[in-house]
Parts: sequence; C-alpha cells; structure tokens
Amino acid sequence: MACQIVTTRGAVFVVWGRPSPADMNEVLAAVEAAAASCGHPVLYVTRVPVSAPPPDASARARLDEVMPSLVKACSTYHVVLEGEGFSAAVKRGILTGLFQLSWRRKTFFVHADSAEVGSALAEHCRATVQRLLTAAERRGLLSATPFDAT
Repeated sequence: MACQIVTTRGAVFVVWGRPSPADMNEVLAAVEAAAASCGHPVLYVTRVPVSAPPPDASARARLDEVMPSLVKACSTYHVVLEGEGFSAAVKRGILTGLFQLSWRRKTFFVHADSAEVGSALAEHCRATVQRLLTAAERRGLLSATPFDAT
C-alpha cells in the first residue's frame, strides 16, 4: 500500500506515496467505515508530501470513480499539497479549481501545511481535526516522506 491511514472518531487522515487503484479502494473503505461508525459524514485530510509522485492514469481514473462516494461520506475534504514557491501555489490553485466544481460549497479545501486545516473549519469541528492530526503526528505521518508500494 502506498498510503498510510489514521482514523479517529469522525475523521480520517491519509498520507500518500505513489497511489494505486487498490489504495483508492482502501481509502474509500476507511472513510465509509469511519462515517458509519460515528453516524455522520467525516472530516477527511489527505497529505501529499512535496516529493510524492503524481498518480498514474489508472489511479486517477479510480479516484474519479470513487469520488462520488467520498463526497457522500465526507463533511469536509482537505488536501494538504505540500511545497513552497510559485509552482506549488499554482498546483494548489489548479487542484482547488478542479474539485470545487464537484463538491458542495465550503467542503473542499487545499492547504500548504496540515496546520492550516483547523482554520478552515467551524469552531465546533476543530477538536476533531486536532485529535486526528495528533494521532497522525504520533505515528510520524505529518513529516513522513512518501510511502511506496514497491
């Protein structure tokens, strides 16, 4: 698996390496299980380290297929697309533009750092994201380099 998943009550965190279609299935299963467990859509945070390779065509196609189910199971969806400078900012802008069209208003966010996630949320949701990020940090996933399935 080219990703690591952390689940806390009401939230799921994923850090990526080179994603595969099977990884997309694992993430969807984790998000749907978390939503079923707490009885409502969950907060989802996905971290893409600066050195993570882009998904190949089959992984992108599978992401397109699972996205409607993710939309249903997520209250908010946060992509932490790391990197500095103009190129990273452009990538975040493009990603925001692409996904804003398919998500409910104020549910899809792109950040440069995981510390920014809480500021995009209503006050009552901040404890949930803090628990999630604390759990991810305890496992070293806020600073981990990309995972590779090979």
